[in-house]
Amino acid sequence: MRLVLLTAATALAAGVPALPVRAADDSAIVLTNATIYTGKDTPPIKKGGLIIRDGKIVSVFDAAPPELPAGATVRDLKGAVVIPGLVDSHSHIGIYPKPGIAAHSDGNEMSGPVQPGVRAIDSIWPDDPGIRMALAGGVTTANIMPGSGNVIGGQTLYVKLRGPAVDDMRITGKLPDGTEVFGGLKMANGENPKGYGRNKQQAPFTRMKVAALQREQFVKAKEYKAKKDAKQTVDRDLSLEPLVEVLEKKRTVHFHCHRADDLMTAVRIAEEFGFELVLQHASEGYRVADVLAKKKIPVSLTLIDSPGGKAETVGLLEENAFVLEKAGVPVCINTDDSITESRFLLRTGAIALRGGMSETSALRALTLTPAKVMHLDHRVGSLEAGKDADFVILSGAPFSVYTKVQETWIEGKKVFDAAAAADRPYRDGGFALPKGSEPAESPAVKAPVPISPDAAPKPANAPAGKPIVVHAKRVHVGNGTVLLDQTIVIEDGKIKSIAPIKKAVTPAGATTLTATEVTPGLIDPGTVVGLSGAWNIPADQDQDEPSDPNQADLRVLDGFNPNEPLFEFLRANGVTTVHATPGRAVVIAGTTGVFRCSGITAEQAALNKGFALLVNLGESPKDTFKAKGPQTRMGVAGVVRKAFAEAQVYAGKRKADPDKTARNPRHEALSPALDGTRPVVFAAHRADDIRTALRIADEFKLKPVIALGTEAYLLADELAKRKVPVIVHPTMQRAGGNMETLNTLMANAALLKAKGVPVTIGTSYEGYVPKTRNLRAEAAMAAANGLGHASALSAVTLDAAKLLGIDKDYGSLVPGKVADVVLYDGDPFEHATHVTLTILAGKVVYDRAEYLKLPFERRILPLLGGGAGEGCCMGW
Repeated sequence: MRLVLLTAATALAAGVPALPVRAADDSAIVLTNATIYTGKDTPPIKKGGLIIRDGKIVSVFDAAPPELPAGATVRDLKGAVVIPGLVDSHSHIGIYPKPGIAAHSDGNEMSGPVQPGVRAIDSIWPDDPGIRMALAGGVTTANIMPGSGNVIGGQTLYVKLRGPAVDDMRITGKLPDGTEVFGGLKMANGENPKGYGRNKQQAPFTRMKVAALQREQFVKAKEYKAKKDAKQTVDRDLSLEPLVEVLEKKRTVHFHCHRADDLMTAVRIAEEFGFELVLQHASEGYRVADVLAKKKIPVSLTLIDSPGGKAETVGLLEENAFVLEKAGVPVCINTDDSITESRFLLRTGAIALRGGMSETSALRALTLTPAKVMHLDHRVGSLEAGKDADFVILSGAPFSVYTKVQETWIEGKKVFDAAAAADRPYRDGGFALPKGSEPAESPAVKAPVPISPDAAPKPANAPAGKPIVVHAKRVHVGNGTVLLDQTIVIEDGKIKSIAPIKKAVTPAGATTLTATEVTPGLIDPGTVVGLSGAWNIPADQDQDEPSDPNQADLRVLDGFNPNEPLFEFLRANGVTTVHATPGRAVVIAGTTGVFRCSGITAEQAALNKGFALLVNLGESPKDTFKAKGPQTRMGVAGVVRKAFAEAQVYAGKRKADPDKTARNPRHEALSPALDGTRPVVFAAHRADDIRTALRIADEFKLKPVIALGTEAYLLADELAKRKVPVIVHPTMQRAGGNMETLNTLMANAALLKAKGVPVTIGTSYEGYVPKTRNLRAEAAMAAANGLGHASALSAVTLDAAKLLGIDKDYGSLVPGKVADVVLYDGDPFEHATHVTLTILAGKVVYDRAEYLKLPFERRILPLLGGGAGEGCCMGW
């Protein structure tokens, strides 16, 4: 027996050889010394391996491999993790390609509300960069679907992400009796298909009519089928044929629905016509979990870790997957790409882990369960002898923030390799950059040594005005210092002392709390929360005033809602202070403000009522004013320069003769920027727009701050030389969501920091679902992509406080500063970690133990924000 042993001069962080291993198609490949997650209900196999031949799994073994095939290529994975290829049960890759421009919008056929005859296969672009991004995230199989704008949206396609043409990608399912399953049929109810009526001024306008149209089509399909079964002559009807396939179990209905009542409407119709059903999204599935379990109806959940975007998703809970699984419902977890990106599917699964699912169950929801739901489990979904050799090699545990996909294989062939410069940008960003200019891979970031969590937290029951003592196993001060086994004493809303537990003095009457880890209160240096609300309806959207390109006299203070329900979410995730800004639509958008995440009035919440002037450059203001201008980047810059020039002239006239110069609020609002007492935040993505910002700043002697800065890493040297701060876009910003974000890079913050640029990380901007980002999660992903734990934490604590000019009192855990303290049950940056308590100015404003006492129906965002401390901690 002959073995071929392969080694590499360099190794990736997990020990996976950096040089790709390519074996002849007809030879066997043996992977050894790996931790194998099979996707089934079994513990991981330590020091296990796989034998692969002819695109199939020959054997999964533990410890010593069995007798190896002659001529096998043997590869030592040096402890890397191997999981089954991920199966995405709801995706729009290929049908909504990147970048997200009108020419690429092929997912909703809006010429009529009922479109069963259209086929996803006829819209999918196999060269969509999103497909390679999916491979970089470990996705090997997907259900590509039309959108949800129609009552019946068309035929979905099950694909393997391989092959040059969509026909090569197509796979079909198989029922136990051997019946071929061609794919799915997309249907929808709720707000999206109702929107068809609103936009087109024709049916449907209501949920009742949505259901009626669907039932009408199936009645016709039953009659059509009956005639064909009776051998009657009927004209071929392309719109009824797929419905007949549904009735014959040759096609599964994938039903878009969020609210519990919409889920039950879908079930009602499915039972009436006897078709197989998968409930897609099922945001309120937890409300009817027992019903769905009894009826054995699977769900495919779209999990986002921050709420809002439209009314029917306000009931979303991170515990949804856990509740449904516990009830006995088959649970899948999908991307709904691009609601969440395919390259982050494992991170999406980690939300279910945080919500209570076990690691085994969460992985199964990404692999074997969706394979079963799509009737593909005879080929994919688990690592078993005889199945396709679709697998993913990871650098660590599947759901850790520090883990990266190193390789993806389909049918025994490597289709993604992080060691290859051509592949890696699809995982890390920068795939559209000129060849050869891709940044090097970020150095591996080691996770902090895990600390075993304390017992489940108990309610704090901290009386207002009394001292609080926090015993913490690990304290992150916010300035890079980490202290072990410390006691933090809080009195009169301030940090009184931090000392080793054995030396600390507990004040009389103090409430004693415990935590695994502690950080300062998180500071979001760029958000629209307070102006933009969770419901995403006109009543709670006050971030953009598109009546004129110049809105310099607007103040966030005058639209800021301190009782916005999203502040409940922020407090629950450790955010205690925000820099609230207008949105992206207007060129000169107004004056920003710095606010606490607590307060009955804007004045009570305000730390700085007028921090900066926001100027927007790039596509967004062009789109807003395309009917009247500015219509070009030249025009946008022209609006800014004209406004500042006129304000300068006005200031001179007012100074020379104030009595003869009428006051002009817009000009006066620009004066603090012109005299250098107020910074100007230029929100810009592209490098050329950032250069425009710097050019204007030079011309008018402004103090620039760059927000978003998608391509700021391309100008890192210049920004560092000028000492221009950057509020970096959310790390998981959608790559290619538009043309401006095509070159987004996960390591942007790290590259800027390495050059000496002052870096913070914000959450803006979101227009749809979700309505804000989770600041902790965005900082965590920056940490894992080169920024490191300490710098990432500082970017959302002390460095953010310095940028906002509040570091004297906020941003770090130092005696004498305001007691904004966040307690966690694990590493603050791990996806599965919970915030257990948030303390704001010495007062408990979020208590997870109290939250867990609530029934699930009351854990959602309140209809109206109650403000911190109303009722119990959550304002219920």
